[in-house]
This record gives sequence, C-alpha cells and structure tokens, in this order.
Amino acid sequence: MIISKVTKTNPKTTYSLVNNEIIFNADLSTSAKGLLSFLLSIPANKKIQKKDLKQYFTDGYYSIDSAFKELVDRKYIQKIELRSEKGRFIGYDFEVYDSPKKIKKEVRKIVNNLNNPKSVKVDNPEKLLNQIFIEDCQLTMLKMPNAFVDLVVCSPPYNEIRKYHGNHDFDFENIAKELHRIIKKHGVLVWVVGDETYRGSETATSFKQAIYLKEVCGFNLHDTMIFEKNGSAFPANKNGHRYTQIFEYMFVFSKGKPKTCNLISDKQNRWEGWTNWGKKTQRNNKDEIVETTNINPVPEFSPRNNIWRYATGAGYGTKDKIAHEHPAIFPDKLAEDHILSWSNEGDIVYDPFAGSGTTLKMAKLLNRKYIGSEKNKKYKKIIENRIRFILR
Repeated sequence: MIISKVTKTNPKTTYSLVNNEIIFNADLSTSAKGLLSFLLSIPANKKIQKKDLKQYFTDGYYSIDSAFKELVDRKYIQKIELRSEKGRFIGYDFEVYDSPKKIKKEVRKIVNNLNNPKSVKVDNPEKLLNQIFIEDCQLTMLKMPNAFVDLVVCSPPYNEIRKYHGNHDFDFENIAKELHRIIKKHGVLVWVVGDETYRGSETATSFKQAIYLKEVCGFNLHDTMIFEKNGSAFPANKNGHRYTQIFEYMFVFSKGKPKTCNLISDKQNRWEGWTNWGKKTQRNNKDEIVETTNINPVPEFSPRNNIWRYATGAGYGTKDKIAHEHPAIFPDKLAEDHILSWSNEGDIVYDPFAGSGTTLKMAKLLNRKYIGSEKNKKYKKIIENRIRFILR
C-alpha cells in the first residue's frame, strides 16, 4: 500500500486567515495558491490522501499534481519518505506549512506501526564505499543519501531462468524507485536483462521494466543497447520454431543528460585519412556548392555502435575460475566498457545484484569506488576472492 497523507502543521490557520504573503506571491502559480489555501483550511486533526485531492477541484489530476510538486519545490510542503523496518519503501507523508521552510533534504522514517513512526538514523555514507553488503539491496540503499551514486551497472534476475538458490524473486518496482533516488542528477543506470520463454511466448518483462523505469520513475531511456553473445548453450535446430537466442538487452537510463560519455572508439575505418573523392566541396550559407579546405580526414578509429559482442562461457567471459561457481555471470569486459563509458576515476559505482562481483571487480580495477549488495550468502566468498588481490 502506498501511503501519501497530507497534514497541516499550524492548527490556527484557516482558509480565511491565509497569509497575505501567499496570496500576493508572484512566484507561485494560481493553481499552487489555490491548492495551498485549501490544504491550510483542513482541520488540524484530519489527514487526507494525496490521490483524493482531485475530488475537491475541477482541475484535472495533472494540474493538481503539478501544483503539488510546485509547493514541494517552494518548501511549503515537506516530503517525508516512509520505510518498513526491513527497509522496504512504503510511501510518503506530506506536511503543509503556511510559509516556506528551510528544508535541506528529504526526511525518512521507519514505520513499524503506522500510528507510531520513528526516525531513522542514517550512517556516514562514506563508510559505504568499497563495501559488499550481504543483504537485500533495499536495505543497502536505505543507508544512502539522495543523489549519492554516479553509475549503476547491474543484471537483475530474469524471471524463472535462474533460481539463484531461491533468491530469484525481487521487489522490482520499489527497487527501481530507490535507484532513481540514489543516482545523482545526470548519472546513469545500465540495466542488463533478458526474457524467459514461457508457454510459447517471451514474457516481455524486460520491456515492462524499461517502461516502468522511464514512465514511472522518471529516467530518460538514453540508449537501448544489445549484448550479443558468441554462441548459445541451446542452439536452434532445423526442425525447431525459433532462431538461436544469443543476445540480451542493455538499457542505458540517465537522470537527465549524462554528465559523462567517454565513447569507446575502437571501430577501425576503412577509409582512414580520406576526406572525399574529387574536389573538396561543401554548401555555404546561400546553399551554393563551393570548394573548401575545411574538411577533416576520416580518423583511424570511430566510436563503436551500440551492439556489443562478447565471448561468454568458462575461460572466456573471465579468467577467474571461482566466478563460474555462480550460474549467470556477464563478461568482465562488458562491465569494464560500461564503467569506462559512463563514469570517471573516483566516481561511485553500485551493483544492487552483485552476484559473482563482476561490476565491483572492474570498478576497483578502473580506480572507481564501489558498493555492492547481494542477498545470497553463498556468493560472498566468490566476490571477496575476486577483488581481494586487486592493488588499488
């Protein structure tokens, strides 16, 4: 259940006693003034559901929601995040003020009893760096402040394709919202995922997740990339019904325009050093073709395309033999290429589904700070052994 209750803080304020500062505030839209006046007029002991506000106005939900967000941004409304004792996101409470407050950051509360909330003490976030947490990633992210991580590279469980010793289920929607909260503005999320075929149809879970991350959480879908494998454990045969499945999606999401784009330029150009054939010409501002010397030759290498091919399987994806004790690893080079592309040295890289620790290993090798979460205790030894001897 998502809780979004609104409570006013000053019991003496009524609709007829709304502060003139609000009425004549040129920085507030008319819709925001009307909504704030209404919220300040509700009885002090009454809480209303945010979703029910549309019952009191003729404006549509979008207009009301926009006015509400405006009041949050202007510090007339305090947003309070609610969590269960296990770290699961429950929803939000909102407190309404009759004048702007100095709100530095969102308040978080753990709710063990909805009638008796208590505050959460958040530890020094620097203590999280270069650590592996054997727990649900929601518990790890609960320790993180807003806008803390530069890059997330992860591969969540794919439906029922792997059981991971009973840890294949995960709370996607709440994890997705948390990832959006902890990633910095202009930061990036790389979501490597595939689909199970069930009862004759692919589940399309990957698409559903991508749409949720974009439409509900608010990420930009920066690029839809393909992880192409060199082969498959289950090749098609001529009497089958499907072609061999050898790829997975790599959805690259961003919070706004990515701050870091180090495009890997390893595609060799056949026409290196050439400009064009015949005379060097271009169109001027009058749309006339004129000769020019302002044409750069074709470089030796250009940025690669967005289909990345990697060798997989024992001895190919990684040289770490212990890594193959995990049932589904992705290649070291895949993690390396994404970390190089979307982060810089010293940035924080997080993997909420650490598995065999590939993302963490490559982050450390590339001089990034890392944080990893993994629910399964059986994989802790694998991760620790893979990163223990990296000299950073």
